[in-house]
Amino acid sequence: MNILVLGAGTFGTAIANELSVNTANNVVLFSRNQQKVDEINQFQTNKSCFPNKHLTKFLSATSDKNDIKKADVIFIALPSSVIIENLELLKSYFKEGVLLVNLSKGLLANGVTIVESIQENLEINNIVTLKGPSFAVEVMEHADTLLTLGYTTNIQYQKIRTIIEGTSLHIDCTTDIRGVEVLSVLKNIYALVLGVVDAKYNSPNTRFMILTKAFSEARILLRSLGGADDTLFLACGFGDLCLTSLNDLSRNRTLGLLIGKGFFSADYKSNSVILEGLNAIEMFHDLIEEDVAKELPLFNKLYNFFANKESSLEFKFDDLID
Repeated sequence: MNILVLGAGTFGTAIANELSVNTANNVVLFSRNQQKVDEINQFQTNKSCFPNKHLTKFLSATSDKNDIKKADVIFIALPSSVIIENLELLKSYFKEGVLLVNLSKGLLANGVTIVESIQENLEINNIVTLKGPSFAVEVMEHADTLLTLGYTTNIQYQKIRTIIEGTSLHIDCTTDIRGVEVLSVLKNIYALVLGVVDAKYNSPNTRFMILTKAFSEARILLRSLGGADDTLFLACGFGDLCLTSLNDLSRNRTLGLLIGKGFFSADYKSNSVILEGLNAIEMFHDLIEEDVAKELPLFNKLYNFFANKESSLEFKFDDLID
């Protein structure tokens, strides 16, 4: 099967490399950066993303838009803010019936998901989402990784199953595409909270009390934003929430640790990681109803802190327990 991965950043490179392990796949990594394309094709490296890693010999790269015409499946691994404009420029090269797979995480204005925006703006409905607990460096190490496939038709499901056969990627699945997309953003909020708690208290008891409450709040938020409760128990939910909240490779958890230790800089608008989390918090705050917000003490603490309504992130644990 001809597969094109759109975006030669860290995660796009890792996924393309792993998919190429299945030699029945013809995997091409697309980048506008000709220097990067040449490096991948000549040396099997992408040192800007993985300085000490070699790619498989079965993976190639291209900057030629005409190569997009050959793809049966296109994996999207672009920053969420530029996906629509890039796909609009490339749509004329898409093969009829091509399957799009969204790997990118983020919500657009008014809580619209990337998949919903592609469906509306590009009028492409043959699209699935693939999300889960997956650090790119681990995927490069061929670590067994479980992702959640949000899909619509059995044909889509079977195609993805065929593509990942023989690789270290595994899937659980749901037809709740919106829920999968929402959870990919929501988990960053609670990773921030867990980072603060670990920095301040350094207590396993306290950590898992907060993680339990975070999981409960995530369920409330997911439901209020149109997702299904059951989706929270898949890799994109429980798995990704735990990975992002408890592992120091997580940028949002690291930000929480810095806040908890008092190293947080008020100049957060110059930091893309901080802005990513802050934008998600503000968006969710604007989308949820007032009666829902009353059930989210952890979320409210975080929102009030970033909105400068509270000078520090202090948790009164008695307030968290009904």
